[in-house]
Amino acid sequence: MNQAWERKARVLVVGDVFLDKYVYYDPNLSRPSLETGLMTITGVREEYSPGAAGNVAKNLATLDGKVILLAPVGLDARAVELERELNRYGICTQFLVKSERQVTPLYMKFINALTGKEDLPRLDIPPAGLVEENRRKIVEMLEFLVPQVDAIIVQDQSEIPGTGCIDEEVRKQLIVLRKLFPEKLFVADSRNWLETFSGFLLKPNLGEFSQILERAGLVDDNNRCPDQILVQKHLAEVSKLVSSPVVVTASEDGSFCFKNGILNRIFNLEGEVRDVCGAGDAFIAALTLELCVKKVSLLDSAKTATKAASLCVSQKGTGVLLRESISKLEEPNAYRVEDPSIFRNTRRLPGKTRYVLFDFDGTISLLREGWQPIMRDLMIHFITGDREIEEETRKKIKEEVNDFIAETTGLQTILQMEGLQRLVIDYGFVSEKEILNPHQYKQVYTGHLKEIVRKRINEDSRDRYLVCGSLEFVKSLHERGITLLVASGTDLEDVIEESKYLGVYDFMGGGVYGALSSFEEYSKKKVIQRLLTDRKLQPDELIVIGDGPVEISVGKEAGAFTIGVASDERKGFGWNKEKFNRLKRAGADVLIPDFSPLSALIELIFP
Repeated sequence: MNQAWERKARVLVVGDVFLDKYVYYDPNLSRPSLETGLMTITGVREEYSPGAAGNVAKNLATLDGKVILLAPVGLDARAVELERELNRYGICTQFLVKSERQVTPLYMKFINALTGKEDLPRLDIPPAGLVEENRRKIVEMLEFLVPQVDAIIVQDQSEIPGTGCIDEEVRKQLIVLRKLFPEKLFVADSRNWLETFSGFLLKPNLGEFSQILERAGLVDDNNRCPDQILVQKHLAEVSKLVSSPVVVTASEDGSFCFKNGILNRIFNLEGEVRDVCGAGDAFIAALTLELCVKKVSLLDSAKTATKAASLCVSQKGTGVLLRESISKLEEPNAYRVEDPSIFRNTRRLPGKTRYVLFDFDGTISLLREGWQPIMRDLMIHFITGDREIEEETRKKIKEEVNDFIAETTGLQTILQMEGLQRLVIDYGFVSEKEILNPHQYKQVYTGHLKEIVRKRINEDSRDRYLVCGSLEFVKSLHERGITLLVASGTDLEDVIEESKYLGVYDFMGGGVYGALSSFEEYSKKKVIQRLLTDRKLQPDELIVIGDGPVEISVGKEAGAFTIGVASDERKGFGWNKEKFNRLKRAGADVLIPDFSPLSALIELIFP
């Protein structure tokens, strides 16, 4: 037995408790109702589990905590079933506030018995707020219970403000008690008012953290920054605002914790994800017990909590946590976040770098900024033939074209035009004689784009058309003896001309590559393959940098280290949230908004 776990922590959980009801139904048994004609949902079995604050209590209990649950419930059949489930786990239910004037909240989930998947809408009966008599009872019980426990978890998970039991008066009482008992651990998880719990250890998720920033006026509605970056940029400010440490859970991206001026990121564990429901509850339960019983650092506690959340999502439903199972899991990797502008998407770090391959447009160059809407509008024009079509159909075409352009960013233009031809044929709005071949489509598109590029070159404002910090980054790598090269989906002669104008051509000792007249002769994948074979490169000696999923995917496939540039091309600097998400899905090892974090990037590549 782990000696650190021998003393059981006494934890009070206060908040709305739900009954989670799982109805397994057989779709083959559904029949039209005689009364309504609607198809029935024919259940074959039921399962129950404590939900919301009850699930946190369950996790604490299975991890050997001594748990008291303080929550309002109704005098109804759901309350009976809920109390039976809580008693199964040895949770003290003596302080459930029972009243005919309260409802017992319910989450009813319908599970297809044939597939094991939840495939029908959930039925919710939410809490309806506290009546005055029960509010008074909860305040009195808090005064009685807090002195007797080691930790207090406030689970305010009501999705509709004003309907949960953690209302203003209860919240004020909790804050008073925290000041009266500073030696005790107070933890808060609240969907709507987390920043009001001053002095509590706070545990928001990414969405809740973003809402805190909006309410505090730290970001506005037009913010284009990814949620993960908002955490890295503003977690210190939020911690100062609430006068306490903060831990942010970030789903597949692990968690962030801030205390005493240090921001750490903990990576998630790799493994099968069967059901994400309850991961946050598992995290907060394990975090609280680690801090209470082991008295270890916030970082080490968050690592154990990450393991608990990983164990939870590997099971159906909210799962069951056992400390023996948690102890068998590998220790999560963690690192100190030094520069908030750099996001590590994987645990991997660069090897001994010898070569760096750059994409060009959107990565180094902004001369072709705006190519996406030009291509989109031309594609829609060619697909519809400018005919009058229904607005819903036009909207569908626009969405499909936007998705196509986003996913093919980085491919040779001719391949995108082949895709356009397929779309024109598939939609069938234009006659066969109006359909052009891919080279003709390309000629029209590049004609429009080259006119814009020519005007920009004639402005003689080179710096305006460089992604922020890109030239300095190129020079810095060149000075360290790294062989650099460019591989673009744009036509080779254009890449050469534009790279010369922007002042990067002479640094590309490994060559400048672009689309050729025969697309079979060139691709970014072929360039990378030749590098690895002809120049006898090991995969970890190559870094691929780009703003499109194509170069990131082929770089990752080859084993290279990949850096995604999620740049806002209109400004030439800063984040583009859509690019960030695309490059993240493509598997980029690191994501940056531009090359302004020059020192941190160089240190990452050459530690």
